[in-house]
Amino acid sequence: MKKYLYFASAAADGTASTEEVVCFPADQMSHMEMATATQMRVYFESSQENDADSGIDAAHAVLTITSGKHKEVMEAIAGAIASANAINAPMITVADSEKSKFLHADITACASIAIVDAS
Repeated sequence: MKKYLYFASAAADGTASTEEVVCFPADQMSHMEMATATQMRVYFESSQENDADSGIDAAHAVLTITSGKHKEVMEAIAGAIASANAINAPMITVADSEKSKFLHADITACASIAIVDAS
C-alpha cells in the first residue's frame, strides 16, 4: 500500500496565494536537510516543471524543530515510512500545526509549504 506524508502549516483558507495543507507520496521524498538550528526542510520530487520565477526549486515542507534535533526528527520520519504499522495507516501526519499534532516531540510546527503549481 502506498504511503503519504501529511503537512499542515495552518487551516486551509481557500486561496491559491499560499499553501497551507499538502499530502505528498512518501516514495517521492527525495531528501531532508537542515535549514537552520531550528528548521528542517523535507523535499519531494515532482513531475511539475520548476518555477524559477517564484524561487521554488523543488516542492518542500519546512518544519520548526527543537534546536539541534535534526537527526532525531529525520530518524522519526524515516522510521514512520518504514514502519510495519504504517502499512495499515497509509497517511502519516508529520506536522499538523492547525491541530497541534506532530510525528515526533521535537517537531513543533510546520512553518511553511512550497510547491510548484500544476497550472
